[in-house]
Amino acid sequence: MMNENFVIKLEARNPDKGNLRAYKIDAHKDLFGHWFIHITYGRIGRPGRTVTYSSSNDQEAKQIVKHCLKRRSSAPKRIGVPYQIRELQDPKQWAGLGLSTN
Repeated sequence: MMNENFVIKLEARNPDKGNLRAYKIDAHKDLFGHWFIHITYGRIGRPGRTVTYSSSNDQEAKQIVKHCLKRRSSAPKRIGVPYQIRELQDPKQWAGLGLSTN
């Protein structure tokens, strides 16, 4: 069975403005084929907060991930610094947004 897990770790760093933010999306299926999407966010170096969504199908899980990534892509307007990809595991090609990979 192919690994279908989606993981992306993002960071927005601008110490001059006090922006040191981390964001992680971890989407995986359980034994029954049900998707769980864990979103963890907060300051870099801190435990952060986690929100969990669940979905019974691939399309709905993909939409949840896309919605979260779209919001992160607007970070330059909102917080003055873009998020950069630090880690990406994307076998289903869900992350098709213009985030930086530096």
